[in-house]
Amino acid sequence: ALTFSCERSGQDGGLTVHFNCPRKGTAGFEVMMDARHVTILHKGKEVLKGEAVTTEREAVHTVKLATLDEQYAVFLDGDCLVSGRMEPPFTENEGRLRCIVRDADVRLIACEESFIVHDVTFPKWKRAELLYEEAFGTESLSRNWACNGERPQVTEDCCVFMPMSVNMLKQRFKGPLAVDCTVTPMPTEDFSAGVTDAIFIWMMDKPDGNLPEYMEGLPDAGLGGYMPLPFYWVDFGGTNNKTTRMRKNPHRHMVRQFHDRARLLQRNKTYEVTLVQNGSFVEFWVDGECWIQRHEEHPLTEGHVGLRSYVAGLKLSSLKIWRIEP
Repeated sequence: ALTFSCERSGQDGGLTVHFNCPRKGTAGFEVMMDARHVTILHKGKEVLKGEAVTTEREAVHTVKLATLDEQYAVFLDGDCLVSGRMEPPFTENEGRLRCIVRDADVRLIACEESFIVHDVTFPKWKRAELLYEEAFGTESLSRNWACNGERPQVTEDCCVFMPMSVNMLKQRFKGPLAVDCTVTPMPTEDFSAGVTDAIFIWMMDKPDGNLPEYMEGLPDAGLGGYMPLPFYWVDFGGTNNKTTRMRKNPHRHMVRQFHDRARLLQRNKTYEVTLVQNGSFVEFWVDGECWIQRHEEHPLTEGHVGLRSYVAGLKLSSLKIWRIEP
């Protein structure tokens, strides 16, 4: 939401607000306000041309974009001007804010970005039946895991997934379930943060085939080979430990992103991480605290569980998968 007033506007003057601008290409949403019209574009296509708002100096206006799951709405001064659905690959759901002023003096008063969720009660759950427990060792690795890329380093009590690799359990699970894992990011000399990109994956599926066989046919562990598949994933401490974000595939749909230090990786720290698929809800927990909760209109309810190491190693010392119930 951007709040502003127009101190002066020439005959052809106006303000354009770009919401969710990529580094290159067209902004996700553009709201253009001048003396004649308010025009709104979605991914470069006009979705509204309405009446102009007052440009009196004392008038204060607020333009707001709201996105929730696949839906969007644009508001001006509290009134919804246009709403609709976003289309894959949902690139208009993230990006930068940009203002363009033409032959005018505009006073920016406030800018606010807030995280919103569905107005629903997230159900509580408890662990019930144990579906899988990692035994470690070379036999378990061979029998239970499909590994693409660099081979893991295995001992009798832990496994270190090496960069770059994708490592998925061969067993296919059906929710509702909770995945408990104990992980330690392994430092690397190649990146200044030392630890980076601990990636957790759940409900990865190959709807028209077998996932382990598909992984065997990939040339490497590059993420591009997995982008067409549906799955949830959290990149904990991604981009050289600058961000933690959750996405839903296919199409890399952004769910939630953090930049604060408290939600990035720390050197030499072991984390207790829990991944949850609970019907129409997904959750991501770290050290007993729920960081992300999401209501899903079209949830991913079946698939495989695993981890990805991108540019740093990831030590796994415990893994349990539970059936959960209310």
